[in-house]
Amino acid sequence: MLIMVDKPKPKWARMGREIRRLRRQAGLSQDDLGRSVGMTYGMISAIERGIRGVKPDYLKQIDAHLSTDGKLIRLWESLNKDRFPSWLRDVLELERQAVEVREWHPVLIPGLLQTEEYARTIVRNGRPTDMDDEVDGIVAARMARQDILKQERPPLLLVVLDETVIRRPVGGADVMRPQLDELLKMSHAPRVTIQIVPFTAEQHPGLSGPFRLLQDSEGNDVLYLEHVLSGTPVEERDEINHCARLYSDLRGVALPPEESRDLIERAKGELQ
Repeated sequence: MLIMVDKPKPKWARMGREIRRLRRQAGLSQDDLGRSVGMTYGMISAIERGIRGVKPDYLKQIDAHLSTDGKLIRLWESLNKDRFPSWLRDVLELERQAVEVREWHPVLIPGLLQTEEYARTIVRNGRPTDMDDEVDGIVAARMARQDILKQERPPLLLVVLDETVIRRPVGGADVMRPQLDELLKMSHAPRVTIQIVPFTAEQHPGLSGPFRLLQDSEGNDVLYLEHVLSGTPVEERDEINHCARLYSDLRGVALPPEESRDLIERAKGELQ
């Protein structure tokens, strides 16, 4: 999708100049580039003049066609880094340093396990007045967090979810089915454990809200609490110990990993 305004925006103009430079360097006309990535000549012209914005998906196609090794995507991230909420940057740094991540969520699939479309649905629904490029920035930040799971030695990821999380059809079946497939795939990863607290659990210690515990290489825990518009790291020992006990209790009432996997499969099969 493209976004258009009446006059150039500085960030769009910067991106447009770079696309023009790389296109000319490759010996292509605007029409040549447009045909290769499914855009009209007029669209490419508007992008290069800075009066149209362009989403990362299109930039990836242009990068690939011009063989620029992701240069345009890196420029987009640089131009939009100030749009990433500071609390997301903070948690990304904490996650990079963590050797173990323990997470409980009663409502949503955590960011480290979200598909892009699931993440986009959540962000768009929660920020209905944001421009598309602002939503793109937040979604890009969430997706960037998942890079820690692709490291040579990723952190141990232990996730407990309420059954509500896998039953609520966020974005409809077309969004939720791939998201449940992703959960199932990740549940087989060697350093990932996913458990579900079923509706039938009569004693539920996690109804007060979500939280995340991140442990560093020296065994120190940081508690991370996310709110509607921000997130907060907590280092008070009493609060960390309280949530650590809650997490142990949650794992105790949750289904074992294999039974949790079966429940996710059933939830996926029941999507309409």
